[in-house]
Amino acid sequence: MSETAAVDSVPVDACKLLTVVVPDDGTDLALMKALRTEKGIVRANSISCLGVAILQDARAKPGALPEPIMVRRIEILVPEDRADEVFDFIFEAANLNRPGGGAVLQSPAALATLYALPEGVPDEAE
Repeated sequence: MSETAAVDSVPVDACKLLTVVVPDDGTDLALMKALRTEKGIVRANSISCLGVAILQDARAKPGALPEPIMVRRIEILVPEDRADEVFDFIFEAANLNRPGGGAVLQSPAALATLYALPEGVPDEAE
């Protein structure tokens, strides 16, 4: 079996990747809960990162970077036809328009497969 045939047999879903960067203040958990309960989006994860706000008034020695702060990066896979709607929802739900609120980016997803959680898995959002 060739690699092409193996890849062709995998059911894929046309998706967009939404990447959100927010302060490490619980916004990520609230956003992921809102995405699940209000939009039915379950393909999301949040990781801790060091970040430097590019628009922040930061002072550093010449040739040195400003001191980084902890931020959360949330990666969300959404169906391609719902990407703009979910993008707008994220902007509002995460309150990104506040000072230091974060940013959201939309890009094509390389590949995403469809899946569903098996019956009996507890709902951690409750």
